[in-house]
Amino acid sequence: MSLRGAPVVDIVCGVALTAFGLLLAATVDNVGGLLQVLTIPTVTLPVLWRRRAPLAATVALSVGVVVSAVPTFDQWRCGVAIPAALLIAYALGRRADRRAARRGLPPLLAAMGVLVFTDPVVTPDTIVLLLPLCLYMWGTGRFVAARGRVAEELGDRSLALEHQRTQTAKLAVEIERTRLTSELDGAVRANIDDIVRLAQRGESELATDPAASRRAFARIEAAGRNSLDEMRELLGALRSDEHAVREPRPTLAQLDRLLADARAGGRVVDLDIAGERGAVSDGVELAAYRIVEHALAAVGADGEGKVNVRLRFAPDALEVEVEGGRQDRGAAGEGSIVAAREQTTARGGSFVVRTAGPGRTLMCARLPLVAGHA
Repeated sequence: MSLRGAPVVDIVCGVALTAFGLLLAATVDNVGGLLQVLTIPTVTLPVLWRRRAPLAATVALSVGVVVSAVPTFDQWRCGVAIPAALLIAYALGRRADRRAARRGLPPLLAAMGVLVFTDPVVTPDTIVLLLPLCLYMWGTGRFVAARGRVAEELGDRSLALEHQRTQTAKLAVEIERTRLTSELDGAVRANIDDIVRLAQRGESELATDPAASRRAFARIEAAGRNSLDEMRELLGALRSDEHAVREPRPTLAQLDRLLADARAGGRVVDLDIAGERGAVSDGVELAAYRIVEHALAAVGADGEGKVNVRLRFAPDALEVEVEGGRQDRGAAGEGSIVAAREQTTARGGSFVVRTAGPGRTLMCARLPLVAGHA
């Protein structure tokens, strides 16, 4: 086997064991003599490739233990053979696949049996300790390999879950944009229908009742401006489904019913309204309703704790705050946060989520009442 790519620690161990074995073989007076010096490397050098080819290293060690005993069947080599066997046993369990690890264990244990009965330094009863020690090193290697595989599988699963979470968030964005733009589209269509009717009425009254005609055209101007505002909101979102099912557009007047549904699950939900309510467009009311709806789904999902819903009417903005229990970190909770943020940013507003205390989450949305203000 080539030494190219062998870890430095294996090279050091193999060279050190070989040098130690040759030194003792040359100094200790035994029958093997020169043959023992020549056969020591067959026991120690397999350590060099124990990581790259653990099964081959195990077979080489086993053959080396037998070959080194052939000259007299009474050769000293336990001082280097046992450490080499333990190192290779661990590598066999750690690096080899299940089939190779099982195939390599019997020849290794058999070689240790040959070593015990052919080495003058150890006694036959040493096998009672040596074989379990080899099994322990092999089992430790298998255990470490299993943990490594589990860690790798967990890492792959974490990546897959993160990818799924990203895809879920993207899907939530698309679903919310579909509903959002469908609702806004319905509002714009209604405004345009009003404009057409007013224009027809104004044209018919122009000759007979100029004052009524001027009032009709003033209403046309107001409806046109409102339509422009709705169109600006429509441009803030991308419609992904041209055939979205249109439902009645909820407003803040229906907020009590939404909160009642939330209370039916056992939660305590309070509503606080501050400021004077001025002119609020249908789009802003719809967004505020949706934000509260999504926020209720994202906080206090376990039904515990109190939820506070606050609406603050300012001259230029509507602020929506929902404070509740710990945020749901699952796919449904994350999707609700994404949907609430999409509702806000599509109308030029701002949305933040922060901690309001131990186990409490606060979601704040600011919706401008005048186009272009955030």
